[in-house]
Amino acid sequence: MRTILVANAKGGSGKTTLATHITGWLAGKRQRVGLHDADPQRSATQWLQRRPALFPSIAGFPADASRKEMKEIGLDWVVVDSAAGLRGDALRDALRRADALVVPVAPSIFDMTATADFLGAVADAKPVREGGVAVALVAMRVDARTRAAAELDRFLEAFSFPLVTHLRDTQVYVYCARDGLSVFDLPRSRGEQDWEQWRPLTRWLAQRNPR
Repeated sequence: MRTILVANAKGGSGKTTLATHITGWLAGKRQRVGLHDADPQRSATQWLQRRPALFPSIAGFPADASRKEMKEIGLDWVVVDSAAGLRGDALRDALRRADALVVPVAPSIFDMTATADFLGAVADAKPVREGGVAVALVAMRVDARTRAAAELDRFLEAFSFPLVTHLRDTQVYVYCARDGLSVFDLPRSRGEQDWEQWRPLTRWLAQRNPR
């Protein structure tokens, strides 16, 4: 079982969006996947409750679920939607249980300042230093025509972790959150542009395939 931790200490950075869509992609690939909602707001759990019954199955787990409990049902993957403010011992514990970390970063000075501290702590964590946890950065809610997007790219270039992809600022993600869907559940006419933006990240994730 592989564990993908989606984390950033900054609230509102896009963690639940990434976690639910990563989970939706894996489910669509017929992987046995669980969504571990470690955020007290329970947004990922609510998304899962809205998910249509006929769509690819995803197992949901509350914040206090144990790794043993998840392993016992034979999952291939667990995606963890972490809480805001993850730092210190809690961050180190989460990284010890993870195989990969995906960090969403939004194009605002507040997000970038908080993320700089967070990525510093990640880089110092033993599981990352020793190469046991792969780390990817994802630029969220990006409008490529804006100065903010360019500033975000320059900011992320300063870190040793790869900036894997940019996800656009679109109402598609709002509708998916409302309906319990991911972009991978949408018909080609609605989802193709976003599939293209996700492709670098899904390729990166596929390299962590447990099979």
